[in-house]
Amino acid sequence: MSIGYLLKSEISTKGLLSNLRSRLEPMDEKIAYISSHMPELVKETIANAEEAYKGMVKLPGTGGVREFIGNPPCWLERRHNDNEFLWQLNRMTYWQEMLEAYSLTKDKKYAKKVIDEMLNWIEIMDIPDEIYDYPLSYFSECNPMRALELGIRNYKTWPLILEHLGRTEFFTEEVLEKYVEVVHKQIKILRKVSPILWPKADHNHFLMECLGILTTALYFPELKEADEWKAYAIDGIEKCCKVQLTEDGGQIEGCPSYHNGCMFWFGLAVVLAKRFDFEFSDEYMQLFRKNLDYSIYTLRPTGKCVPVGDSHANNLAIMGGVYGYLALEDLTWLGLATNLIDIEEVFHEASKHVWRALDVKKFYEDLNTLKDKTYECDMQTTFWNRILSQAIIRSSWKKDALSFLFTCRSPIQNFHAHIDLMSFDFTALGKNMICDPGIFCYRDDADRKEFKSSAYHSTLLIDEKNQFEYVKSFGYGPQKLGKIYNVEKREFYSVASAYHTNYEPIIHTRHIALVDDKFVVVVDHVNNLEDNKVQRYYHLDFTEVEIKEDRVIGTSDIANLVIYSYPNEEIKLLPGRLSDVNDIARPATRVLYEGKYSGERNYITLLVPYIEQEVPDIEIKEIVDEKLHYEFIYGETYEVVIEGKELVIRKK
Repeated sequence: MSIGYLLKSEISTKGLLSNLRSRLEPMDEKIAYISSHMPELVKETIANAEEAYKGMVKLPGTGGVREFIGNPPCWLERRHNDNEFLWQLNRMTYWQEMLEAYSLTKDKKYAKKVIDEMLNWIEIMDIPDEIYDYPLSYFSECNPMRALELGIRNYKTWPLILEHLGRTEFFTEEVLEKYVEVVHKQIKILRKVSPILWPKADHNHFLMECLGILTTALYFPELKEADEWKAYAIDGIEKCCKVQLTEDGGQIEGCPSYHNGCMFWFGLAVVLAKRFDFEFSDEYMQLFRKNLDYSIYTLRPTGKCVPVGDSHANNLAIMGGVYGYLALEDLTWLGLATNLIDIEEVFHEASKHVWRALDVKKFYEDLNTLKDKTYECDMQTTFWNRILSQAIIRSSWKKDALSFLFTCRSPIQNFHAHIDLMSFDFTALGKNMICDPGIFCYRDDADRKEFKSSAYHSTLLIDEKNQFEYVKSFGYGPQKLGKIYNVEKREFYSVASAYHTNYEPIIHTRHIALVDDKFVVVVDHVNNLEDNKVQRYYHLDFTEVEIKEDRVIGTSDIANLVIYSYPNEEIKLLPGRLSDVNDIARPATRVLYEGKYSGERNYITLLVPYIEQEVPDIEIKEIVDEKLHYEFIYGETYEVVIEGKELVIRKK
């Protein structure tokens, strides 16, 4: 095989391999340092590599456990009615630990396994020349040539073959030729279809696809198209930054997990720029820095991110902090994460990215300084992103703080959003109290429909209807206007207010306030009702829940929650589920308040967390005098008044 036709000038395969090797990182230095200083990481890497070597891989649809993928893998097999199984199998992310294990142990079986699988994939795919003329839809369908997989393979996993094996006997001239030819085909496809799929550059897929193009151009500048690919990719990543990263902080899709992924992708681009001697714009660097704050804001006090939309309640804020450090040489975000996440967990998760560090010794030593230093968080306790239409209000930056994230964005940005207008996620006293349910899966099935539904979120419904139509896993009907219109910190409380019009002519307005840093008030106002049923759902992260007279009580070994609501309505306890990782859900309880009304109605709900055995005893009273308002006593007497579009709370 000759790949000369792909190159700018005449060069032998031997010469190309020599050029490539000159660009690779000093892997021997990395290996020696990691082996001598990070024994736990080495042990974990080898254990995971052993499972991958056996063909046992955890993928979407496998229920959170490893499953045999074949030897060689069944690259074209779609299992468990899940497209993500095939797509993620063809990202080959499990190769990473085998490649690292080879570098650490020099056990040839790992190297041979990866090379054999790569060559098998090339043979099975046998990418035809006519693929460039396939319809655009083909590159979004369930096959290994989906545009996103083209990008991920070529920025994330295949370059690791070069780094770990490029100087070894396993990466021969023949292997190089096959590698370059198939990578060239993939990037040529991507360069054609990606800008058509994402003309606005407003999706995380486009960012990863640009990274795949950029990485290939940097490793193989000898390719004829390399200069154009590099310029295009850098411009594309700059556009992604400008379009996707908001001025208030937060990636445009409004999903904290994807935001943290974007901090990795934008940060990795800067790492590549440092290594290959180019720069991104000042605007890019400033927006990246600003958006790292959102990774901290969206952490619950319990140390996991709020799983709004297609998100998991995970610790990926650590990953965001790692790439903030690698790109900006600033430990701030990792340090801030240690306020809410155990230092050992931060160190463990951050260490997984050590191979990406250009200076492994400095990375490790700087990480260790986190153990001896306290990072005081001076970030505001009230946050409002107007584009994402999200508000985050907390009592402090301590682990026992009261905190909620409130969201109301309609129309949505894209189909990673859930049907969750004016839903919220509430944490208090070291316990997740009321939770967003998370993703669970991407499959187009009953689970997906349920986890995305309004009734699985802590919000208000009319006649048990979704706030807008669910069509399929990645498809909704039209949406009408809805947004958060005010967030304000006042004397003894902080409040966020929103409305949406998706039930027109019925308009729903919700105010949610953190009061005296010890309880939350939720006030719903609904008008233009005509004999409609109104449902209010609260998705509790409790399994021990009881209805006792006029209150709902959730208890646990950590902290408890009591809910009071006015007016008195029928209360039901329904099964719920909360998902922190793909395909796994834990039991929860949904509280449903329901009544039938006409005209205009107000509903007031108190969420009172407590630790002591005695349940706080509170009664909400409606007072009708010059102005309709509500009163209750909780240590002090509080008056709640709706004044037009504003919620006012006073002490008497």
